[in-house]
Amino acid sequence: MDEANVEPSSTATRLEQLTAGSPVRGILPDASGSVVSVQWHGSDALALIYRESSGRVADRLLLRSEESDLAIVEAGRPWSFEGNGALFRLVSEAQRIRLAHES
Repeated sequence: MDEANVEPSSTATRLEQLTAGSPVRGILPDASGSVVSVQWHGSDALALIYRESSGRVADRLLLRSEESDLAIVEAGRPWSFEGNGALFRLVSEAQRIRLAHES
């Protein structure tokens, strides 16, 4: 999972939302991972098996008190062509004029 293209969801994440394949931030201190599987231990704890962005698989026990640290993330596109075309043309023409003396 590419860190630059990931945005946290706006709603609070609950342990019940952690399902296989979900990309989650907060499992690791400075990275996100994706859920491989979960196994509940009562109603306030679960054993989470997750895959780090490097591909390494690890496990962790998550408690209900740690919900505030978690965020399900939505993958974004690294390149999007949804920008304003007229504004792009204006900026590129301004750059061309600015650099005209160098040719």
